[in-house]
Amino acid sequence: GMFHVCTGSYAIPNAFVSVDGVYTNKFPGGVAYRCSFRVTEAVYLIERMVDVLAQKLGIDKAEIRLRNFIRKEQFPYTTPLGLEYD
Repeated sequence: GMFHVCTGSYAIPNAFVSVDGVYTNKFPGGVAYRCSFRVTEAVYLIERMVDVLAQKLGIDKAEIRLRNFIRKEQFPYTTPLGLEYD
């Protein structure tokens, strides 16, 4: 599922995800037909996590991304949650 990609394109050695799910009788608005809206939430989660970390460490958002982006020589790369990128 979505949680295997929670570190995204970053070489983040540790990952933990806690999520509260809510069901309603309403259709999710703003979601395109056939769109995997779980990916949208996963990408938001990843990028928001990196933004918050940058702020807490006093590092520029772009700089922390550059420092932690998976490098070419690290491939094939296995994420902390077991997803392999090749």
